[in-house]
Amino acid sequence: MTVPAPFLRWMLVAAWLCLCGAPQVAAAAPPQLDWPAIPSPSGAKTFWIAEYIEQNTVPMQIRGIESTESMEAVSRYYEKWLADKAGYGVSTVGALRVLGARLGMYQVTVQLRARPEGTAGRLVAARVYDEVQSEQRMQERAERIGKGFPRPAGSQVVSDTLSFDEGQRNRTIVVTNGVSVETNALYLREQMIRLGWTLLQDRTVEGGTRSALVFRRNSEEMVVTISKRDDGYFIVASQTTPE
Repeated sequence: MTVPAPFLRWMLVAAWLCLCGAPQVAAAAPPQLDWPAIPSPSGAKTFWIAEYIEQNTVPMQIRGIESTESMEAVSRYYEKWLADKAGYGVSTVGALRVLGARLGMYQVTVQLRARPEGTAGRLVAARVYDEVQSEQRMQERAERIGKGFPRPAGSQVVSDTLSFDEGQRNRTIVVTNGVSVETNALYLREQMIRLGWTLLQDRTVEGGTRSALVFRRNSEEMVVTISKRDDGYFIVASQTTPE
């Protein structure tokens, strides 16, 4: 069947979350939204992975699912539930069976994979539909991704993830560019100090292919790792802020 473009986009986001692993989140004070109820087959076990997380400004809820039934059986259950909903689509991404549709303001995505004892997967609800999808609103959201984190010219923000733990807010930013580990580290040291952060640790290891920096500003802490991967360089910055 033809997969609708909006579903394809969120299918890939959902697959990325499953393959990379979403952070475990215990809610502190995240925004309260009217999340859709995603059912589960009889006998299946569901559990929270993230009660609230924002991926590139998009609010999400993510639950894990485990079943002793085959992936085909669990897939049929969700196909029946989703088939009459707007934007329904189903596809395969690697070893994943991914199904999705729109429920009101939300894109719901079910991702399943077979395992020897049955099926495991993720149930993702993402608020991706605004009442008014104006160009200005979309521009504002684009500008929020990576905002406040310095990076060399030509850098691309891969992801900006906001989550909540008990008593603190977490933000993880992933940036890629073509600048060396040493030059990225030098740039970040200068810019972070200019922004009021204090450098607590500065280590370059693995023959100069990896750098680790730790900054503190009042009660906030940021851990930055810079590494070379294939033909590019990646910066991962994890910031924690007490609530």
